[in-house]
Amino acid sequence: MKPLVLYDGQCYLCRQTKSIFQWLDWLGSFEWKSLQQYEKETLVTQEERAAIKSELHIIEPDQTSRAGYHAVTYMLVRCPLTFPLGLIASIPGMGLIGKPIYRWIARNRYRIFKDKCSDGACSIHDRRH
Repeated sequence: MKPLVLYDGQCYLCRQTKSIFQWLDWLGSFEWKSLQQYEKETLVTQEERAAIKSELHIIEPDQTSRAGYHAVTYMLVRCPLTFPLGLIASIPGMGLIGKPIYRWIARNRYRIFKDKCSDGACSIHDRRH
């Protein structure tokens, strides 16, 4: 069983992230599923839905989950071309820089990509992070 990557299928940035990582994932290490498809198959609480809409999530076969910066770092380490970057991002303390950058991009994705997201699906109304 492969780690499951959950993303917002209505978000331009999320779909681009999926596309890039699928290209980088030469070993076929990940299974991808949009939040919208996942909700059809799994009971998802409003809190879980909001969390997945705001950050990429990975559920490992042992049910360990990772979100946001940690999810991206996990994927970077498992793709041959990005392995060195993943190792750097995994150095203790790098999250102090990486997490705020990830969260800023996630919170501002509609503003950054509004010409690619005309229906507003990329905006995040839950500003918990």
